[in-house]
Amino acid sequence: MNVEVTKYRKPDGYATRYWSVMVDGELLAVTLYRKGAVAVAKAITNHNPHSYVSILEDSPNPAAKPRKPAAGVATYLAR
Repeated sequence: MNVEVTKYRKPDGYATRYWSVMVDGELLAVTLYRKGAVAVAKAITNHNPHSYVSILEDSPNPAAKPRKPAAGVATYLAR
C-alpha cells in the first residue's frame, strides 16, 4: 500500500490550500491542515498490536468523565 500526503489539486489542476491523502494513487481524504493529513496517513499505515485499543483513541478509558469540570467547559457522558 503506497500512502502519500500532498497538496490537494482540483480536477482542473488548480492548487488549493488543502492537503490530500492518496492511497495507491486514489484520493482517500482531503484535510485543511497538513498535520491532519499526516495523522490520517499514520492511522491507516500503522499496525495496531492491541486489537482492543484504537490507534486514534485520546485516552485509555474513553467512557471516563472528569470529576470536577472547569467552569465554561462542555462535558458529556458516554454510555
